[in-house]
Amino acid sequence: LDFSSYFRYNQGMNPKVRPPKKPFNPGRKIFGWEAHDYHPHKHGALWIIIFSVILLGGALWAILANGDWLMAFVFFLVAGMYFWAHRKGSEIHQIQVFEGGMLVDQKLFPLERLGGYWFIYDETVSVINFQLKSKYEQKISLQMGEMDPDFFRQNFARIGLEELPDKKEGLLDLWIRALKL
Repeated sequence: LDFSSYFRYNQGMNPKVRPPKKPFNPGRKIFGWEAHDYHPHKHGALWIIIFSVILLGGALWAILANGDWLMAFVFFLVAGMYFWAHRKGSEIHQIQVFEGGMLVDQKLFPLERLGGYWFIYDETVSVINFQLKSKYEQKISLQMGEMDPDFFRQNFARIGLEELPDKKEGLLDLWIRALKL
């Protein structure tokens, strides 16, 4: 390492070293609420029995009908992942909406990253989804709590976040909700 390389590296001229980002100022707080990430379902003994019978039946079918031990393993792996993901139950998140973005717990989503929002709302479910601007069509789903869609519409209009009325619940999300997973 010669002196000029060392000097450029320490003066921040090395292209691999990024300058520190300016702190993001989200602006004035508009509103906030507490929300579950999904509706917390109480799984009773009957639900656990039915889930276990389906799991064991699927694994036995995979082994006996096809001799497919890998598929049987996948059945148990999926069940293990489900119980691992739900080991703590539903977590309560603190959501705060500011003029320049949204804060979910301690994760900041600047307004430029939010593509819009849409609702899944009827007598059994009240979910607000936020579409992120990314190449992977990511979304954030949060329970609305006791608030109705009009409350969100009025407040999000104040910061210029638009509703996406054409968006619908995905098929996988619908099945997860229907099966109370």
